[in-house]
Amino acid sequence: MDENILDYFGKVLMLDVRDRTIRNWDMILDGKMKGAAAQQVRDKLLNFNREQIEVLKWLIPQIVDLNLHNLLAMVEEHNEIKVEIYDGEANNNINEISDGLAGELYTEDGWIKRFSQKRYDEI
Repeated sequence: MDENILDYFGKVLMLDVRDRTIRNWDMILDGKMKGAAAQQVRDKLLNFNREQIEVLKWLIPQIVDLNLHNLLAMVEEHNEIKVEIYDGEANNNINEISDGLAGELYTEDGWIKRFSQKRYDEI
């Protein structure tokens, strides 16, 4: 594996979970998803004006990031839960490699800034 193990995990988490979730919700709010669940959401937002929809769009990454933070904190706190990456030779427990999984998300060197392609507003 060319990338460092934590960066590999972080990149996959950002692209396949964070960005995908934000993209899906943006598509729902923009009317680009046509399923029953998407329609149900849009029906509930019929009385929202453009500014209110923009607030929801701002809020989506905040909610996604808090969920990712809590997921990573849970992995840190429960030793019986192991997330391992196989590097071609051995399984590597990401909790043992990191000095704090939830913290890997943040700062200029964090996974969100380095790997996510979707908006990020640090609060």
